[in-house]
Amino acid sequence: MKLGRLFLICFLFMARTAFAFEVSATVDRNALNPDDTLTYTITVTSAEEVAASQPTLPPLSDFEVLNEWTSQESSATLSNGPNGPEFKTIRNLRYNYMLQPKREGVLSIGASEVVAEGRTYNTRPITIRVGPGLGSQSPPRNQRPQLPGGIQMPPGFEEDDEAEDLFSQLLRRHLPPSQQGSVGSRTLPINPNEAFFVQVDADKKEAYVGEQVTVSYYLYTRNQVRDLDNLKYPSLKGFWKEDIDIATHLNFTQEVVNGIPYRKALLATYALFPISAGQATVDSWTAKCTMVGVDSNFGFGRPYSFTKSSTPLKINVKPIPAEGRPADFTGAVGDFQVSARVEDNSVVSHQPFTYKVRFEGRGNAKLIELPPFTAPEGMELYDTQKEAKYFKTGTSYQDFSFLLIPRREGEFTMPSLSVSVFDPVQKKYVQKSTDPIRIIVGQGQAPAGGGESMSLGEKKKAIENVAPTVLTEFKEPRMLSTAQQTWIFFGLMIAAVVGLFLRARSELGWGQRKKDLSRRLRARLHRVNQKVSAGDWRGVGVEMTNTVYFILGEISGEGGANVEIGKLLMKAPPSVRRELGDAVVKKMDVFQILSFAPEAVVGSLKDGNELKKHVGEMSKLLERAVSLGSSDEQSSESELNPTAF
Repeated sequence: MKLGRLFLICFLFMARTAFAFEVSATVDRNALNPDDTLTYTITVTSAEEVAASQPTLPPLSDFEVLNEWTSQESSATLSNGPNGPEFKTIRNLRYNYMLQPKREGVLSIGASEVVAEGRTYNTRPITIRVGPGLGSQSPPRNQRPQLPGGIQMPPGFEEDDEAEDLFSQLLRRHLPPSQQGSVGSRTLPINPNEAFFVQVDADKKEAYVGEQVTVSYYLYTRNQVRDLDNLKYPSLKGFWKEDIDIATHLNFTQEVVNGIPYRKALLATYALFPISAGQATVDSWTAKCTMVGVDSNFGFGRPYSFTKSSTPLKINVKPIPAEGRPADFTGAVGDFQVSARVEDNSVVSHQPFTYKVRFEGRGNAKLIELPPFTAPEGMELYDTQKEAKYFKTGTSYQDFSFLLIPRREGEFTMPSLSVSVFDPVQKKYVQKSTDPIRIIVGQGQAPAGGGESMSLGEKKKAIENVAPTVLTEFKEPRMLSTAQQTWIFFGLMIAAVVGLFLRARSELGWGQRKKDLSRRLRARLHRVNQKVSAGDWRGVGVEMTNTVYFILGEISGEGGANVEIGKLLMKAPPSVRRELGDAVVKKMDVFQILSFAPEAVVGSLKDGNELKKHVGEMSKLLERAVSLGSSDEQSSESELNPTAF
């Protein structure tokens, strides 16, 4: 019996020693599109501090290294040892490399090498398949790495979703089969356990050349985002691109995807117009996020960084029909309305007026060209200008302005102008025409010295040729007395000071900013209270969390979308930090739990009375923060501006 126990102790000791150090390599996907990227991770796992060298990568002739970074973590577990309960510490050091394939086919990443304690460790080679359409396949679930002692990592700590938020792990659900949206095309998360993913959403999968395709990129996450770094913006080759909305900070809303709650923020929205027929690719947006996890024992855990790319979308581009194409078609595709106008239908002769033609609608109005414009007989066309703009609503316009000068009195009719465009909804060419406009020209004064036939150019030349008036007598200016000069000087100084004060008050909006921020706070709190009344405790947590970040971000001038709550408070006015800092941080813990914790952990916090109490207390804190922040800001501005008395 004693011999058996001794053998068991020796076996456990040798097992622990054998698994005291381990090196493994994984990828977040092994099937991808040619334009996509993957993350290759080398993980060094040890039970104690071990001096290990930087990994030596194999030759990567088939890949381009776009980025690299490291992350580390350690965890302690309590287990029963030979001498009773004991703590075991596991340390993971990860070397991450973002790779992009250089060619299609079956590619290989060879064995990487790590040297530790004089011993060389090699990882296993990994095979990658690259080809069109492969990126839509689900990535393989890598074998769970082994902890020292042969203990397998629990679900949720796989290499493709390392160190995910503990609450998110408990909320996991299985992803149902891939779904296809009823309108347009939308990528869905391949793996619901990922810390975050970038989604691309297009309003259509098929379009004509020149037809508008609206594409949006979104960040989805179930964790707290500390920092966002956009590593690779989409090139969008093959499209004419117009910016609709480019996010300057992350503004999160809540959305459920396949039964899983996510926090969603817009990255950018573009209006894309395919240039040529065939297949066009809406390529990937690659982002690196630093996430803050949650530790069940110690609250918020250490930050971890992840890099993800959106899945490319294919757009089938059809050529514009050649049959029946009108001669005045210039390439405009869309649904446009045309109008013509003048500021006043009654003008006078020899005085210029402007005749405007506007095309406006859904599509690229910049591609519209008018046929040559001929002024009515008796009018002179002096100048022509164009102005085009694209709106965030997804529509655009183009104005054609004609500067005309009537050379005689009478009644004129501005002729109808027409242009053909291709309507992708009706799938045919349509003609857009203006209505004729009647102009009444009254008597005006003809240009001096040139008669009615003199043009503006000739009139300008004639004025320039007029000889200047010669002065034949010099009159000495009347001088002011010293006293008069002194009073005038002080009067000008006082006027300048008052003017600067009024200008500063107008520009800086003293007092107005507080009103605006208070109004926006009340609107957000109204939405929170609506969710309280509806019993949507999860929505209460998300909405109130976003409200706190918004208010502190505005007060501190940081925006609040990607900055930790502690940093926002540090940059907030001193009075806010001293009076409200601790209370805000403590109360934020409640709403973070409501936002992300499983229902079993939330407990009584979701009860109606508890919700009302916490919402009321946080509302008072935010209202006080707006008051203090605005007061400190105005005081600071007064100190910086001596004229603000």
